[in-house]
Amino acid sequence: MAGAEVDEAADEPSGEALRVLIDRVLTNARAARRLARALDAALVSEACSYRGLCVSELTARWTRARAAASAREAAAILWTSARAPGSPMRFLEERIADDVELRAIRAMAISIRTASASRWTRPTRLARSGGERQGERGLGAVALAGRGR
Repeated sequence: MAGAEVDEAADEPSGEALRVLIDRVLTNARAARRLARALDAALVSEACSYRGLCVSELTARWTRARAAASAREAAAILWTSARAPGSPMRFLEERIADDVELRAIRAMAISIRTASASRWTRPTRLARSGGERQGERGLGAVALAGRGR
């Protein structure tokens, strides 16, 4: 990617920056080669133990490591399978990518739960307070849900 393209992607939100990068890599062979070299360099220490393995050996390593693998190790195994030729590697690559995506979703869910836990320190009020009529429970979440609003 040219310097202006990198700056353009850096100014955008992360999801959009990733989309721009993917579009450029898919349509520009030079950008694809640069990204491949950057990933090779970034993952060299982790990926070296996986290079040259056949699909069954790489699958066995991923199966043993997937629950406890660090993000870099998962990326290294995914990158190794992506760089290897053959359709069985494409199936493994897809499976690893699905597992990594599931880990990311779980991490986001935990992060959201942790961040919103402080908002819910008190349980929702179920009893009437002084100014409410019989059968009313105010405008809390429980009351709105009970009234179908």
